[in-house]
Amino acid sequence: MSDDKNACLVAVDDGYAQMKLYGRAPDGSIIKARIRSSVRAGRSGIGSVSGEGMLGLYDTEVGPFTVSEDIESENTQFDGFHTSAMNRALVNHAIRTAGDGVFAGQDVRLTTGLPVSDFFTSSGFKNDEKITQKTENLMKPIQMISSGVPANIVSVDVGCQAVAAWYDYALDDNLEVRNDIDGEIAIIDIGGRTTDIAIVIDGKSVDHQRSRSTNTGVLNVYNDVSKGLNSKFGLSDDLKLKLIDEAVRTGKIKLWNEIHDVSEIVDNAIKVHQDKIAREVERRINNGATMSAIVFVGGGSALFSKIAGEFRNGVIVEDPEFSNARGLYKFALGKSQA
Repeated sequence: MSDDKNACLVAVDDGYAQMKLYGRAPDGSIIKARIRSSVRAGRSGIGSVSGEGMLGLYDTEVGPFTVSEDIESENTQFDGFHTSAMNRALVNHAIRTAGDGVFAGQDVRLTTGLPVSDFFTSSGFKNDEKITQKTENLMKPIQMISSGVPANIVSVDVGCQAVAAWYDYALDDNLEVRNDIDGEIAIIDIGGRTTDIAIVIDGKSVDHQRSRSTNTGVLNVYNDVSKGLNSKFGLSDDLKLKLIDEAVRTGKIKLWNEIHDVSEIVDNAIKVHQDKIAREVERRINNGATMSAIVFVGGGSALFSKIAGEFRNGVIVEDPEFSNARGLYKFALGKSQA
């Protein structure tokens, strides 16, 4: 971490589906924000109605990116996403726009994460190569083409997403222990592209043999819902991520200026992928009888709201979408106070 104690401490959980931010503003208040990972390469022509210019347009060494919930997003589900210029544009946009722009132009100490399978090697050591790649990527400069001023990222710290969620489960906002953390605790982090399974033992070690990432998450539901909507309504246009997200969250969609109930399509897609995730968790930990808790976190835990009930000692944390970001923040705060 940087020695610049005056910089704002900000944690970003930079997922394939959403960017979640948890940080401390210059006035000391806690800022929590979420944006969809809706981004396209190039200038996508989203401008202010007031004539103040383009919105959410960032320039990088590989060209510009437009970040906006009002565009048709590119697919973020590719292996190099976490070390890409696209990711950097999304992270910077999340920081710049959080809390009505309180971090714009401010020095920021950024802490972020990698999935279990990227943060650790197969032999259980930290994957220094990927951690360095992510750190260097986020430290590269980014320029605003549209109006606005980005934050000045003065340092980057990278942790493990699922282990960060363990910090959030184990520690309260004052970094005091708030839950029983003795023995084995399974952290099931259901994200956009992946579900991370991390087995933490006594808060001191990770069981790498049973910890892994699997390529099932919220975006699988979104893809199935999109296909179901296209089939049901005979649509030829690709629906924007914003519309699909609203359909998944509410079970309704507005088409041709009419509200349509699509809850059956949504419920079927959720059930299919919830069952897949539950089976994968069971392959790793069986029924979890010897564990202190099976803790479900991440945006998918809010979507798959019944999955904890599949396990006798399953629990979904409060506000699971922000568990990784809060945990990363607590981890970084603890390091800065040490």
